[in-house]
Amino acid sequence: MIKNIVFDMGNVLTIYNAREYISGYVNNEEDFCWIKNHLCTSVEWLQMDRGTITDDAAIASICKRVPMHLHNTVERFIKEYRMIQPPNPPMEKLVEELVQSGYDLYLMSNTSHRFRAFSQYIKSITFMKGIWISCEHGLLKPEPAAYLDFFQTFSLKPEECFFIDDTPANIEAAGNLGMDGCVYYGNIEELRMNLKNKIGPSFLIEKMEGALQKYLITELRNKN
Repeated sequence: MIKNIVFDMGNVLTIYNAREYISGYVNNEEDFCWIKNHLCTSVEWLQMDRGTITDDAAIASICKRVPMHLHNTVERFIKEYRMIQPPNPPMEKLVEELVQSGYDLYLMSNTSHRFRAFSQYIKSITFMKGIWISCEHGLLKPEPAAYLDFFQTFSLKPEECFFIDDTPANIEAAGNLGMDGCVYYGNIEELRMNLKNKIGPSFLIEKMEGALQKYLITELRNKN
């Protein structure tokens, strides 16, 4: 029985178009390739997400192998990353519906310590019962240890969780450990259908009734 819905952040709770985002910092295709290949897919980027290197250390390291005229761009890109990634409105609506239906929601995201600076602008995150970010645990999806740490941190059973992520490898790794899920490709209606098929409308009603029962019990206690 699914009791918990686990969300990724980038390209799920927020909207992220890599080409559009990088293009906002460069003026030509050559510079675009420099930033994409030497920054976004760099070892330093993974180290920031793992929490083993600071932003400044990453910037200094990356700048050693990119042209001088891109040094300021590298610094701005890293320090502003995610700050301008807008929330995903259809996902916000789904998140609120799931909360109202009685599900517990969790965030599991590969991200750096910059998360604390921009998370306040993402409404969906305020509905999360628990937040797991890679930089605070020294682990990255799709490493099996990351999922095991997530389950242990919040005392969750894999079979009671459903995972939504935009990366197939992350969903596959979760499935190998007993947590079902689906890849979100940007189609909210397709996601809703997946949730309906996996969780089932009858369970949704059951959860809503359970939430209503909890509300009524709380109200009675308050009156007494």
